[in-house]
Amino acid sequence: MHSLVAIASFRRPDDLRTLLESLLDPANASEHTMDILVVDNDPAGSAEATVESFPSVRYVLESQPGIAEARNRSLDVFLDADGSYDAIIFVDDDEFVGAGWYTDLADAAQRSTAGVVTGPVISIFPENTPRWITRGGFMQRAGHRDGERLTAAATNNTLLKWADWQRAGAPRFDRSFSSTGGSDARLFADLIREGVGIEYCQQAEVFEPVPLDRMTFRWVSRRAFRNGVVLARIGVTKRGAALTFAQGGYLAASGLAFGLVDLVRVRGLHARSFNRFLNGVGAMSSFFGARVHEYQRA
Repeated sequence: MHSLVAIASFRRPDDLRTLLESLLDPANASEHTMDILVVDNDPAGSAEATVESFPSVRYVLESQPGIAEARNRSLDVFLDADGSYDAIIFVDDDEFVGAGWYTDLADAAQRSTAGVVTGPVISIFPENTPRWITRGGFMQRAGHRDGERLTAAATNNTLLKWADWQRAGAPRFDRSFSSTGGSDARLFADLIREGVGIEYCQQAEVFEPVPLDRMTFRWVSRRAFRNGVVLARIGVTKRGAALTFAQGGYLAASGLAFGLVDLVRVRGLHARSFNRFLNGVGAMSSFFGARVHEYQRA
């Protein structure tokens, strides 16, 4: 398999260097081949100096601000290759890949009939992480069985096959999600609607160090609320406004109930009930114009 590994980056030179080093580490040598692309979304071109240290890595500048614009530039390169790549793989610039990652992901893609293969993103916490974060399961993504079919994916460790992307009409990342996030969730929802399957590869691990400034009640609340808003914006296109609003109400009510059970059992805050409640509140609020512009720039 020959793949294009696409990285959208914005002002994270140290994190980007760590990711590129992990991708090019001999531990990731494989019979499968890959090209690495960095799309710099900083108009000042701040990632170029980092990429110059890796002669085999391709650098392009996307000066139009927005995460969807950067991701679409990756798709432009993928499209211009006109089928010379079997797949495009999206990874985030604040992650690094584990040993054997590419072999595991590409092998799984070759075995699978699914057009999308996604792997785990494992959070790495610093020593002074607040206890309620780790005890409550915050910032820790749910695991799945190897080979399990999923109903969603993100661009943090995901392979998309060229043939399936083409059969689905070569959908793009929705620019209306650029400042809020969620353009990746929207793209994979569109692919599912066109019959493209998503399969989980448990072995293809990437790792994400969690910044200390995210470990606050305000940050996790804002992210859960934002995810609910995004969920509703996508849900309206799939199941209509009434059902989407009702789903938000159900999530809020059930999340509150589960949260009260957690408190009664003296377990404190737990991510599952906490996120469920705020996802529901965010979903319902989206109908009244609520938006969280997490990626908006001055």
